[in-house]
Amino acid sequence: MLTPEKIQEIKDQLMGLSPEEQQQKLREVLSTLSPEEREQLVGKQQCPFCLMAEGKIPVKKVYEDDSVLAILDIHPANKGHTLLFPKDHAEVLGNVAPEVVAHLFRTANKLAGAVYEGVQAQGTNIFVANGSAAGQTAPHVLVHIIPRCENDKVVMNWDGQKIDDPEMDRILEQVRKKIRMEK
Repeated sequence: MLTPEKIQEIKDQLMGLSPEEQQQKLREVLSTLSPEEREQLVGKQQCPFCLMAEGKIPVKKVYEDDSVLAILDIHPANKGHTLLFPKDHAEVLGNVAPEVVAHLFRTANKLAGAVYEGVQAQGTNIFVANGSAAGQTAPHVLVHIIPRCENDKVVMNWDGQKIDDPEMDRILEQVRKKIRMEK
């Protein structure tokens, strides 16, 4: 739990900042806190995507069934950018039941074809930002389906790293060990 001193320290960090800077700083601070500490600082927040799934926030619904909902993104990377998400709350993909993950990606595949044809795209990106370090900005699992055209302004690239064979072997063994533990 946060001490009164820690709460005051957070308030001091926000003082004197513009509203936009305060929001950014608060997001940074909240990302370092446990769920209990976040709730202590800002109160219990309802997930906007859960509210959308419950019909409490209006959306541009693309698709819906018993377990998933797809909507047009209100801040799209390109026209037709669709967000697909499980109706049951989960912050990261690893917290979603395997059968729902399978359904989610079968649905994403169908939606990608529909979006591709619907907006006459030249390609699509399908991705999940899983955790804040990966660019996740919402507190709910989202599968982004982004229609792509040549020379659009969407950037999704990185400078590849060179990793030597011993390090690759070490990583390989660590990942395989985790997979074995899951079985």
